[in-house]
Amino acid sequence: MVSKQKIQRKLAQADFTDDVMFELVMSQLEICRKFLKAVLPQLDFTKIKVVNQSHLKTDYLSKAGRLDIHCTNAYGNQFDIELQMTNEHNVAQRAKYYHALMTNHMLTAGEDYQNLKETYVIF
Repeated sequence: MVSKQKIQRKLAQADFTDDVMFELVMSQLEICRKFLKAVLPQLDFTKIKVVNQSHLKTDYLSKAGRLDIHCTNAYGNQFDIELQMTNEHNVAQRAKYYHALMTNHMLTAGEDYQNLKETYVIF
């Protein structure tokens, strides 16, 4: 069992770069909305839905992706906000994979490609 003092120490040391703290802060709709509006001012974020650490997988054998903060706006556009603290020299490849994962379930069989919504990955 974890002591109350240990929990308080952990909380006192936590900052925005901590995965848990990042999720707690960015899952607040108004904070997330303001962040997205600052990064993408041309888009409408009056109505958004936030899913914390969304796990996306295309099939049983494929590599899963874990999106830190996965948002959808009123138009169905999807946004992935990632906390990136170290340079693993793979941001372009990861962004491509996350775009593909978000796009994967947007269309049903026979649906026109024109119905695909926009996807954004923000590091």
